[in-house]
Amino acid sequence: MFSKSVDRPKMPDGARSARRAHRQPMTTTARRLAAVVSGALLAASLAPLAAVPGSAATAGMGPVDQTNGFPTWYSDGTVKLQLCYEVGKGCLSEPPNPEAPVSYPDNFPDEAFWFAAAADVGSIGSYEAALEAAHANEEVIDGDQMGFGRLRFRFDSLQAGASYTITHPYGVHTFEADSVGVINVTLDEGCAPTATTACDWAGVGAAFLGAYTTGSTAAFLQQVGAEAGTIGSIDTARPVTGAPSGNNFVQVDGPDAGGPGIDTVTANLFTVQGLIAEGTEAGPSTPDLAAASDSGRSSADNVTNVTTPTLTGTLPAGTTGPVEVSVNGGPAQAATVTGTTYSITLAPLAQGSHSVQARAGAESSGTLRFTVDTTAPAVSVTAPFPSTPSLDNTPSLTFSSPDAQARYECRLLPTNGDWDPTCSSPKTWDAQTNGFYTFSVRATDAAGNIGVVANRNVRIGTGTGVTSVSQDFNGDGRADMVARDSSGVLWTYMGNGSGSFPTRVRVGTGWNTMNSISATGDLTGDGRADIVARDSSGVLWTYRGNGSGTFPTRIRVGAGWNTMKTISAASDITGDGRNDLLAIDSSGVLWSYSGNNSGTFPSRIRAGAGWGTMAISAAGDLNRDGNADLVARDSSGVLWSYMGNAAGAFPTRVRAGAGWNIMNAISGAADLNSDGRDDLVARDTSGVLWSYMGDGAGTFPNRVRVGGGWNVMNVLG
Repeated sequence: MFSKSVDRPKMPDGARSARRAHRQPMTTTARRLAAVVSGALLAASLAPLAAVPGSAATAGMGPVDQTNGFPTWYSDGTVKLQLCYEVGKGCLSEPPNPEAPVSYPDNFPDEAFWFAAAADVGSIGSYEAALEAAHANEEVIDGDQMGFGRLRFRFDSLQAGASYTITHPYGVHTFEADSVGVINVTLDEGCAPTATTACDWAGVGAAFLGAYTTGSTAAFLQQVGAEAGTIGSIDTARPVTGAPSGNNFVQVDGPDAGGPGIDTVTANLFTVQGLIAEGTEAGPSTPDLAAASDSGRSSADNVTNVTTPTLTGTLPAGTTGPVEVSVNGGPAQAATVTGTTYSITLAPLAQGSHSVQARAGAESSGTLRFTVDTTAPAVSVTAPFPSTPSLDNTPSLTFSSPDAQARYECRLLPTNGDWDPTCSSPKTWDAQTNGFYTFSVRATDAAGNIGVVANRNVRIGTGTGVTSVSQDFNGDGRADMVARDSSGVLWTYMGNGSGSFPTRVRVGTGWNTMNSISATGDLTGDGRADIVARDSSGVLWTYRGNGSGTFPTRIRVGAGWNTMKTISAASDITGDGRNDLLAIDSSGVLWSYSGNNSGTFPSRIRAGAGWGTMAISAAGDLNRDGNADLVARDSSGVLWSYMGNAAGAFPTRVRAGAGWNIMNAISGAADLNSDGRDDLVARDTSGVLWSYMGDGAGTFPNRVRVGGGWNVMNVLG
């Protein structure tokens, strides 16, 4: 599609250094010799137009200026850009003698640009895109005036012979660094005239920067906040919009591209040259996404997850409307006009790219191109995995996403509960004490979609330490629950990280012989969540989870547990780094049973009396102090959060609210909605199950309706 060219002697780089000192006019003979040499060089470097069938084209061009042989402007359907060469107008190229009036050919730059954009990428080099004019600096002669779209990639300090992929506004290219670690490639496409044949200027527009969006227009990049009359500045780098590929950035992926051990480097600030052609701004302004409809990390990338966006624009002085808006070339829709502004809220749009143009009377606006994206990016924890248990108290987590532009947030529960928005792979945390931890990572895309949290449970050391309840029975990093139906079938309900449980796994039948079933974290030290259950004879069992939602083997804890009114599996309430058990005996005494990581509970601590009227459930760490807590409902229907002291007792409490006596089942849960705070599930008397979201302070101000029909379940754990 493109030809690769070396740097031509006549063609400067398109930087401000291109403004040259004054030169004396050539003789006629010298001019014609220069024309032959220049034409030969350009012809060798430019591929023929036939090499780009179906390419993305500029939308049109202005008349050819007979004094210099170049089209006065090119349009991308949004703006018309005039050839920029005059002093003081922000042009990359200026006449050799800036003090003298522009004249052709004696005081005219060797090259000029309708459009140019450049970005410095980290410390390794730069990227350029341009629509350029060049000539032999003499009177207009067919074959001397040339034009082309240009892409230039100049990077060094790379690994010799390594392959690098460059994602940029006008496509994706892969190059191999040379023997000294340099990529220096210029790709030109456009017009290669002969000595007697004029340049096909329409063809130059048709070849503009290549076939990246077949069948549509390749837009010019425009700086956010560009000054009136321009689409950007060559002096100040800013974010841009308008990339036909949707990539308003340059990213280089390859070995050490961002420095030692960093294989990705990205730039999203560009200098831009683009002078809007005089007399082309009479219509309404190009529609723009309203702030509330422009979701995501940038207000300049025209990517949103809002399917019914509101668009706004302005009208020139003296224009009162009406204004009509066409979406994707469809029928005109009336916009609302208020003073000199117009707005419209669109009907639901499908995923993908869309275009919108406004019209007032006989004048049309430029075209807004934006993308609707509601698909959240996936993220996976990848090898090398931190071992568990691990003697390394600063283990690293490695992860990746299929979305190359995803950004990541990480946290480490229970000690670093807030999401770190600057996370990159691999993530290494600060030193932790011995205990159980959950590494979590989630990805966010350009549209602001937040993906499902990926987790990895890690046990550091073998001694004491803070531990957390994961209650994750299938190893997907989301909190789950168990429930037994009236026929005695036990089910594991898989959480979706949003407070609901859309799928379930059938554990088995015969569980109606159990009169207490409680879910917990890992009781056996194998990194998988388990449950405890008491049978009708008073024997307590620990059922070992297999990481797939079922419990194929069990450990006999002991007999005599029928003296306990309530049994609830717990996280580490005694501060020894092992998950434990809570129980209230027939006299109302609360006991904390210490686990031993083997599924049994050989010792206990008396937590206090007077608990006989309470319905309790272990509830993880409700106030995020690193200690395990519990919830209890008293006989009047008030729910209390009791804060553990890591010594088996619960000396302080927080009133979570009244009216909880309408719930006939309450169960503590781990983090159900991936916000780093432990939650509850509760079923009301009508059979509706609710997930109550903890606020990290012991109360549950918000809830999510899981669904009805849960009154067929006689145990929730």
